[in-house]
Amino acid sequence: MDKRFIIILSAIIVVFIGLVVFSRTSAPATPASSGSKNFFGKMDSSVTLTEFVDFQCEACYAFYPTIKEIKEKYKDRVKFQIRYFPITSGHQYAKMAAAYGESAARQGKFFEMHDKIFEGQKIWERSSKPNEYFDGYAKELGLDMKKLAVDVQSSEVNAVISADLKAVKDLGGTGTPTFALNGKKIENPGNKVEEFEKLLDDALARAKN
Repeated sequence: MDKRFIIILSAIIVVFIGLVVFSRTSAPATPASSGSKNFFGKMDSSVTLTEFVDFQCEACYAFYPTIKEIKEKYKDRVKFQIRYFPITSGHQYAKMAAAYGESAARQGKFFEMHDKIFEGQKIWERSSKPNEYFDGYAKELGLDMKKLAVDVQSSEVNAVISADLKAVKDLGGTGTPTFALNGKKIENPGNKVEEFEKLLDDALARAKN
């Protein structure tokens, strides 16, 4: 084989390897995230109720007043957590709503935004520009709109949502809302205040004993 050909071929291979290495090292790394940190209630409670929500889900909308009442009633005894579970295959605006929720969380207003998004669900889900409604909620809450605009599109917020999606998948959640009590999935939870009261009362009693 011609030596000149071998030299040229070797040079091409070296350049190719260099380009591959460069592309790997220069590509922006996906931010690591352990998921959302949206907590409410008694932070040191031995009982934690976690809800994975899809803001565009009708069932989540139906559970919303029940969980809101339960959170208020047990806030001095139970730690509540809300995490993201946007099912984009059926809800085209679910991930956008989650991004707004997490962006509001970064300004200390997650639960306020959570409530507004759910309470306005039947309006914004019919819109071709739901972000205009979400921006309106943010303004009502007095959020920094420049920061919000950056956060909503950021890889950091996306990483939080992705981490929550992985967490609910690992938990075995397949539909929304998915509930977990102290990290264990609740099978077929009822949507009555009394049912959640019994669930939490039993858990508190077990923790006390």
